[in-house]
Amino acid sequence: MDSSFSPIEQMLANRAERCKDFPYQEILLTRLCMHMQSKLLENRNKMLKAQGINETLFMALITLEAQENQSIQPSELSSALGSSRTNATRVADELEKRGWIERRESDNDRRCLHLQLTEEGYAFLNQLLPPQHRCLHQIWSSLNEDEKNQLETITRKLLTRLDQMDKESQPG
Repeated sequence: MDSSFSPIEQMLANRAERCKDFPYQEILLTRLCMHMQSKLLENRNKMLKAQGINETLFMALITLEAQENQSIQPSELSSALGSSRTNATRVADELEKRGWIERRESDNDRRCLHLQLTEEGYAFLNQLLPPQHRCLHQIWSSLNEDEKNQLETITRKLLTRLDQMDKESQPG
């Protein structure tokens, strides 16, 4: 049975036949990782969409829930989401509109605003997470524990190398 990756693999094989110095395996592995990430995101987005939420809102809720007091400053949310403060404000507006967060003044500094997860937001997450966890178990059940551990080790090793390359390419 052909996989969704088969056309890419065939294209790479054709290129490798024509070009002697073509780094076939390195490109194949890179494309496999990219293809798998795309498929994982597609799968996750379908599940989130069925629950009436998108990836950004979900990550904002998870970020809030993970905080010690389920509270975070808007600038910290922006950093956690890797987005602009303007976009984080839009996300907070949508979460507040849905009743999942409240904006509260800081006890220590009235100029400082905190985003607080509400009971409704917490309940929504508790409803959302079990189906997501089942889906993740289904996806990763194709690997045994040793394979999962090997994949984690290899992935972390590659990530470390990419981080090193980023540092090496920075000026100064």
